[in-house]
Amino acid sequence: MSRRAWVVIGALLVVAVALVVALVASSDRPTVSVPTVALQTPPPPAGSTTPTVATVVLPMGHLADPANTFYELFDRSAGSPTWTLSTPPGVADNGGLVVGPSSGGVVTAGFLPSADLTFSVLATRAPGASQWSPAELPGTLAAEPDGLATGPAGQTAAVLSSTGTPVLAAGPGATTWHRLVSAAELTEATGGCRVTRVSAVAVTTSGLPVVGARCTGADVGLFEPASPATASSPDLPAPGRWVRVGPSLGSSGVTATTVLRLQDDGPGVAGLVETSGAGRSSVVAVWDPAGGTATISAPLTVPTGWTVQATATGGNAGPGLAVLLRGPAASDVRLTTVAGPGGAWSSPGPPPAGTSAVATVGDEVDAFVPAGAELRIWAATGSGPWHRTADLIVPIQYGSSS
Repeated sequence: MSRRAWVVIGALLVVAVALVVALVASSDRPTVSVPTVALQTPPPPAGSTTPTVATVVLPMGHLADPANTFYELFDRSAGSPTWTLSTPPGVADNGGLVVGPSSGGVVTAGFLPSADLTFSVLATRAPGASQWSPAELPGTLAAEPDGLATGPAGQTAAVLSSTGTPVLAAGPGATTWHRLVSAAELTEATGGCRVTRVSAVAVTTSGLPVVGARCTGADVGLFEPASPATASSPDLPAPGRWVRVGPSLGSSGVTATTVLRLQDDGPGVAGLVETSGAGRSSVVAVWDPAGGTATISAPLTVPTGWTVQATATGGNAGPGLAVLLRGPAASDVRLTTVAGPGGAWSSPGPPPAGTSAVATVGDEVDAFVPAGAELRIWAATGSGPWHRTADLIVPIQYGSSS
């Protein structure tokens, strides 16, 4: 199916979204209205690994031309050494792509608006399947790497880009949505920080939704429902009281925290948090076990002028995390990983030139190097060395979004 086929699909989905909004409005749960669409900066490349599948999303094509930049999804089944192109067909993906793989094998993908797509489109894939099924979202997906999450039974949670960054939830199939929580409601749940936006969402193996946010102050914005027993339903819980479970960074000079990544790691969640204050920036890893006390890593300093280019979650059977930093010079690239609670940041060595995305699978780190429609994949374990594992050609249809 060509990328221009989104025109036909789009017309059908506009009707479908209207029907979904009507269904949501007819329920007895609080609802949100469909917001006015505004183009967003696409999220940075992101890798995610669950017990059943690993995924990575990265831009390819002519990266200096937004109309010819296409966000591609690659995945790798558990036990397989091979990465495969798996981008859902038929929808314009120039605006960005957000993917939420689940521990049960269900994968949900969300397309962000672009010049050719004026609303967010979802696609779901059953465990072990290769075909995608369309789904509707009554709103515009936020441009966050973990703005979309899938539970083990196919439950879905999504962060919207509208004012207050509300989080919506749906049962399997993503057919009927209800509001889960918003930034303002999370602020009411904590006296330590003011939530300025919701930045991530996850669903644990027990079906418990966990929300990450940007907070002013030194508290990490991780939140859970106050009554987790309600999460045992195939549907995610209706709105209710939430509590902050994220740790405090104390008197470290931190004035703001942002949850960059958040993923189910079995008993709880693992994530990456960017901190700022006193002209400095750093990244800390956080692990929040279900019913336990959250722990954090030592800070990973982000040098002045550098940025977080890409991240990965799910290594070492769940708690492993990776951060790719890029500086102002072409050679300014650092890849750092942490294995889990109590672990120290370490590096497999300088990544291959041109690395734009990474993934962690077991104790292996994979680096993705795109060049137009070509993709080279490299792998390393421990401190290296790197070895090339694949050369892929992606059938990019240049000009299809112009």
